[in-house]
Amino acid sequence: MRRLLLSLIFVVPCLAAADEDKKASDEGRRNNGAAEAHRTLFESTDRGRESAHFTEAVMRDLPATAPGADVSRRGIIDTILFRQMAERGIPHAGLASDTEFVRRVYLDAIGLPPEPDAVRAFVADDASQKRVELIDSLIGTEAFAEQWAWFWGDLFRLASQVGPVKNSFQFWVKEWLQVDRPYDEVVHDLLTGVSKAHGTIPALAFLSRSHQAKSRIVMSNEDYGILNRLDSIDQFNVDTSRIFLGITTSCISCHDGEAHLEQVNSWLTKKTRADFYRHSAFFGKTRMITTWDDRSKNVVVDLIVDDLAKGYDTADDAPFFTLSENRFPRLEGESYEPAFLLTGEKPKPGENERAALARMITSHPQFARATVNLIWGKLMTAAFVEPYNGFDLDRMDPNNPPEAPWTIQPTNPELLEALAADFRESGYSIHHLMKTIFRSSAYQLDSRYPAEWKDDYLPYYPRKFVRVLTGPELVDTIIQVTGRPGEFQFSGTTVTRVKQLAAPSDLGARRARRGSSEGAEINALLLAFSQSNRMTPMPVGNKVSTLQAMLMMQSSVVSRRVAAEEDSRVDRLVNSDATNDELIVELYLATLARWPSAAESKVALKAVSQDRAAGASNLQWALLNSPEFLLNH
Repeated sequence: MRRLLLSLIFVVPCLAAADEDKKASDEGRRNNGAAEAHRTLFESTDRGRESAHFTEAVMRDLPATAPGADVSRRGIIDTILFRQMAERGIPHAGLASDTEFVRRVYLDAIGLPPEPDAVRAFVADDASQKRVELIDSLIGTEAFAEQWAWFWGDLFRLASQVGPVKNSFQFWVKEWLQVDRPYDEVVHDLLTGVSKAHGTIPALAFLSRSHQAKSRIVMSNEDYGILNRLDSIDQFNVDTSRIFLGITTSCISCHDGEAHLEQVNSWLTKKTRADFYRHSAFFGKTRMITTWDDRSKNVVVDLIVDDLAKGYDTADDAPFFTLSENRFPRLEGESYEPAFLLTGEKPKPGENERAALARMITSHPQFARATVNLIWGKLMTAAFVEPYNGFDLDRMDPNNPPEAPWTIQPTNPELLEALAADFRESGYSIHHLMKTIFRSSAYQLDSRYPAEWKDDYLPYYPRKFVRVLTGPELVDTIIQVTGRPGEFQFSGTTVTRVKQLAAPSDLGARRARRGSSEGAEINALLLAFSQSNRMTPMPVGNKVSTLQAMLMMQSSVVSRRVAAEEDSRVDRLVNSDATNDELIVELYLATLARWPSAAESKVALKAVSQDRAAGASNLQWALLNSPEFLLNH
């Protein structure tokens, strides 16, 4: 009962308020069956508007800050946004406090909150460049690599289906993230690998994940039908376009865009199924061959990957099985030569066709746009184009607007183009892109807003939009703030955090159901907080639900770790020389990265004074169940 009362005092009732603002409207939909069938591939709720309403709902009960007239301008982001706001008379928030900023940037950069001593040191530091120095100290760390390798793992759908290369791929991604390898070089490696055993080349996990195997039992080593090669090739097209160009090509893999996509994507209405095949043909010579094990009488999970097939030929792909299984039947009897979907460009004479595609993708302006949009959306909560793979290339240029009723698509095309150009000039440096965003005053603004909020302000980011922690961020943060590490087996060693694994399946949830670990409960939290199983493209999170609240209140992942036992943070504090007041401050700093208010201290002190162990345990449980803990604001 004490725990429940504490939670009612500390928890802000944001769920109902947020639910009011997240109901999607179906108004304005035309009675067009084809368009409706395709709309779900492109349409998402207006994430910017949704995020703004959510921010307003959860922050409205906190005191507003004074208008931020003295906010300094730092770099191209601020130069553009604050000029645009000034021209339109849009007020903006002031800078977030030091405690809010230090927690925000830690969670975004490394997916973990700062320890109490780090909060104290940062707040006490009076150096004018301390925020820049903090940002630079986080980018490139091991924890940074873990946070963003998981992000790219979701994007690439890294899972056990890639075979023996899964874990080495995770290490490889962390490596290029830490050393800031140029992203265009990374993409080249992802698209061009060859090997006698794909498990020896980490980058081949990308293509092996898109590999489409037949779902039937293999009877002999002569059964080439285990693989529909053209399905795999088409999936390579879909995944490379989705991730590196921000374009969904699934629709035109089955039919022409005309008469299907007029209400969905103007640019794709002009593309045909033959255009899709020509783009797929960059992979037309690619073979991914499963080998046969005479002893086990089964296929070997390691693949031979080479470029020795004849090309993209729907009439004669022997000895491979050619009938389409995962897509509509293909236009039979045609052979297609490679041509880049965005420009029609063909490979140079003698150029490896996959290498040609990598060159064309990374040299096209859309590659930089799509990458910037991904990172901006993660760090600023709402991207310029939503969903991330929903770009309409007919609607990008304000100087060349589309015909009515279409409008310009990016919420702020000027800033998107400026950041994309800066990303290219940096040599496609992911570190540079992130530092540019982190260092901007726009990123550092308060989530509270000093004026009446209007949705017309969305494109100018006059406040920081809040976001719900992702599942892995949530679990790893619980582990850290309670001082009770996890125990997960990965590559023959024990790791303590979820993001040190390669995929959600590494949690071992099946073993957990037999009582050998807490993997099942952790997996439930991951799923509730928008973690997919990576069978489908990257999920869009930032949702609150009653399921999340119920799991947090009931899960032993939380309750076991806040108990005053087994060397938890609460256990160490209860048995230390710290006074009750000092214990309370330490729990607030560890859990929320701030000091308690006078009113909060009074309530907490009463509980801790009555029973030091139970009071401290109940206090941290209540803090972990507060919206303030579950949000990055």
